[in-house]
Amino acid sequence: MSALSLSLQGFVVDEHAAMQARWEEASRETIKKTTKPCPNCNIPVEKNGGCMHMKCPRPQCRFEWCWNCGLEWNRTCMGDHWFE
Repeated sequence: MSALSLSLQGFVVDEHAAMQARWEEASRETIKKTTKPCPNCNIPVEKNGGCMHMKCPRPQCRFEWCWNCGLEWNRTCMGDHWFE
C-alpha cells in the first residue's frame, strides 16, 4: 500500500520513524549474527580476533569463558581449542 493510500485512509507515515525502525532491525540482525551471549549474564559479546578465551565486558560480571564451547574458561579449553 502506498503512502498516499495510507494517507487517504487517515494514516500518516512518519518516514523518519520508518527509516529508524529499519536501521534498528538491521542492527539487531547484525548483533545476532556477530555476537554470542555471555553464559553468565547474557549480554552480547563480540569476538574480533585473538584466541577463544573471552572475558565478559560488563563490569558487574567479568565472567571468563570459552567462545568455542561456551563453558567457563578451563585448562581443557586452553589445550583443545585455544586458536580454532
